[in-house]
Amino acid sequence: MKSFKLIIKSFKNSKFRIVLYIIFSLLVAYLTIFIPVIIQYFLDVLLKESVSNMLIENFISIFDNKLSFIHTMCMLLFLVELILTIIVYLRTIIKNKIIQEFQFNIKQTLFYHIQNLTYQDFYKKSLADLVQNMVDDVGDIVTFIDKQLTYILDIFLILIFAIVQLSELDIRLSFIMIISTIIMLLLSIWLFTKSKSIVRERIDAKRKLYDKIDDNYSNIKFIKVNNLQQQEIQRFEKVNQNNFIANKKKVVTDSIYNMTAANITKVQNPFIFILGTYLYIKGLVSVGSIYVTVSYSNKIGRGFQSFGEMFESLNIFAVAYTRINELLNLTLEDKENNIEIRDSKIIFNNASIIVNGKKILTDLNFSIDPNDKVLVVGATGSGKSVLVKTLVGFYDYEGSIKIGGYEVRDLNKKNIRDNICLLLQDSYLFSKTIAENIKILMPYMSNEEMINLSKEFALHDDVEKFNKKYESMLGINGLTLSKGQRQRLILIRAFTKIKPIMIFDDSFSAIDKINKKTIIENLLNSNHHNSTKIFITHNIGLATQFEKILFLDNQKTYFSNHKELLKNENYKKLYDLSLNNVGDDYA
Repeated sequence: MKSFKLIIKSFKNSKFRIVLYIIFSLLVAYLTIFIPVIIQYFLDVLLKESVSNMLIENFISIFDNKLSFIHTMCMLLFLVELILTIIVYLRTIIKNKIIQEFQFNIKQTLFYHIQNLTYQDFYKKSLADLVQNMVDDVGDIVTFIDKQLTYILDIFLILIFAIVQLSELDIRLSFIMIISTIIMLLLSIWLFTKSKSIVRERIDAKRKLYDKIDDNYSNIKFIKVNNLQQQEIQRFEKVNQNNFIANKKKVVTDSIYNMTAANITKVQNPFIFILGTYLYIKGLVSVGSIYVTVSYSNKIGRGFQSFGEMFESLNIFAVAYTRINELLNLTLEDKENNIEIRDSKIIFNNASIIVNGKKILTDLNFSIDPNDKVLVVGATGSGKSVLVKTLVGFYDYEGSIKIGGYEVRDLNKKNIRDNICLLLQDSYLFSKTIAENIKILMPYMSNEEMINLSKEFALHDDVEKFNKKYESMLGINGLTLSKGQRQRLILIRAFTKIKPIMIFDDSFSAIDKINKKTIIENLLNSNHHNSTKIFITHNIGLATQFEKILFLDNQKTYFSNHKELLKNENYKKLYDLSLNNVGDDYA
């Protein structure tokens, strides 16, 4: 239902154009049907049959005694064809504008929706899949509306006008065409039902094939180094075979339909001629009437022959429609309120954090004062990242978690993130220059400020080695930088716009030991960065540098200083292990 509302809403700025488009479609259908009527009139007059048509006779009267009947009819036919061509051209322009507006609106709405989904939804389904599906599905919907709806509308209107026109003739002359149309309608229903599952199977097989190709391309070095080529060829052959079988089913079904529809169209004409000849001999119909009936039957028959493509497009549209509906049903995270966070004090009171319906951390009771420097440690999988991600509204919780005296669940998420900077280990870099990536939060920052920050985080000397220095392009997700350089650049970017709470989630893991030591000491000892700083790390050896430590162990938390926490057996064991790490000389 949400997909339907989205589609209707995306046409909101095209109402006038849609009305024009429908008017032009009516004219196209009428003129298409009127052309055989002109030829019918022409034939019947030449053969001295009884015929009457007010429109044609009014046109002929304009040129009475000026042009011969044949010349007048040729002029009328040319004029109608010219008007039809102009209307089709104008309708195409209007349709293109409608489609462009529709495509822009639906993409804009869906992109906004994706940006505002909850983190939980991203957790269940990757952002890449959501975006890829959105692009493909919008394309399928646009294609269906652009091509198939126009085709369906034209066929429907032509059928209506043809029925009206044929009703003026002997109904017996239309008997063959009526029977043929009913058969092709039943055949079309069979095709639609049959192709429904086949189209879904083809879409699934095609996606698996592309995924396999992409997977092999991304891991080609690993495959070659481990001599897995033959194994991968066999796996690809299996996926490719499934894709071939799915396509074969489609070809077989379409072939049956197209062959049957084409033969019905071909066979009905001789029968119409035989029946028409009999009725003509009896004096019940004219030659022109027979021509009109054959012309209409051919137009309708050719229309049915394209139903195979139309039904495939319809089924693809149905898949895209369903997927977009699922996307629209995902939860948006923001609450509408005007609460402003004026204090950076963090309080956990009997809080339990929930991920996918399961409690990950329980009985959380501690507080972090403004400008505190806190180290969060614990074994791998203990929930360190989950804890801080809950602060920015990524996860649900029970109990109370407050920032500045307000419950996190009651705050607008954008407001929270205006006050909290969360630096993840895998934070994203854009395919822009080094300078553009640094200044993305503060576009008007001076180059001098940018360079000073780069020096503070030990990146300036590395940047100077690039040919274009700060104007060097980074490539996709910072491809031209090492992982350590990427982490330093992300740190610089974060400190271009310092927020009251700065959280570093394993943000130094790839930085070399010398630079890491310098950066962390600067962050701990400098007073010009007035903010609460929370450090998450596996390196518990840093504990001696902090007055406050949050230790996560078996879903519970212990908040104290290093000396007190050493009394905790599990903490001491973890700390002793860190001292014995080979090559780890930081502590």
